[in-house]
Amino acid sequence: MTHIYKIICLCLLVCPLAAQVDTTRSAFGTYYFEGEDVIFEFDQRNYDQAVRASDGKSIDFGEINLSQIAISGNFNNWSWEGWKMNKVSPYHYTLRKKVSELNGDPNWQFKFVINSNYWVTPNTAKEGALLTLDLSNPDKNIKPHPSGNTLFQLEGYTDRKQVILAGTFNHWQEHDLEMQRTPTGWELRLQLKFGTYEYKFIADGEWIDDPANPDKIINEHQTFNSVIHVTKTILFQLKGFDTAKQVILSGSFNDWNKHALAMHRNEQGWSIEVPLTGGKHLYKFIVDGQWMIDPDNKKTETTWDGYENSVRMIRQ
Repeated sequence: MTHIYKIICLCLLVCPLAAQVDTTRSAFGTYYFEGEDVIFEFDQRNYDQAVRASDGKSIDFGEINLSQIAISGNFNNWSWEGWKMNKVSPYHYTLRKKVSELNGDPNWQFKFVINSNYWVTPNTAKEGALLTLDLSNPDKNIKPHPSGNTLFQLEGYTDRKQVILAGTFNHWQEHDLEMQRTPTGWELRLQLKFGTYEYKFIADGEWIDDPANPDKIINEHQTFNSVIHVTKTILFQLKGFDTAKQVILSGSFNDWNKHALAMHRNEQGWSIEVPLTGGKHLYKFIVDGQWMIDPDNKKTETTWDGYENSVRMIRQ
């Protein structure tokens, strides 16, 4: 799918981004990347309780004599011994691993195992939601691609000597992606993996968000980064249910909206095409108001509170 953003002439003076360092930290504060490594972090103060494995009962952390923390996930077959973390302070533990050591799907889930008897799920608000670890690492060596799937355009600024494209897809490098001059502005085409990226233009040193793209996010400097979603069109099908009056597709990709994605009736049953970014997506069908998993998809995942969802993995 090709994404084209045409830019009207608008000057916004902003500061260079601190995100230009070669470290990508997760918003959850439980892991971050350094080069080809992923560093897991655990801080006991982020959690009020742990779950006892023997009976599923929640136990206050104050009742546990913490002696060992380990990482257990589907990348190491949910081992209860797991990958043992290193204690760096009374509350803080870390573990460094090569990304290549994480087996299986390009998205992973994990928990912290305590004393081989208790576990907690990574979270930010002490809510216990199971965290998905997305290792879609940016590529610092990304280059212009004449037939790439994503076209960036900046209209105007024809008096500038140079315009650079920078974003999360290349760790905000300030010199690598020089845009090409056109009769009305500047453009550059890249081949990007399916995913969501932030970006800006640098016009003779001036950082500019994309005024033609309304999808923006506030950065740490209280200015805006533009956001682009590089997607792949995915077909969802539900066979049968000929007597149903309405079938809705709902999932993590649309915040479990109960109305937005009405499926279309066909000879086999129901279907709909949806543009999705790369990675893991959870979904269900709503048949005349009744929620159900996909009967033709054996891959499911159960949330911490017991709800089973179908899983669709989108790979490059």
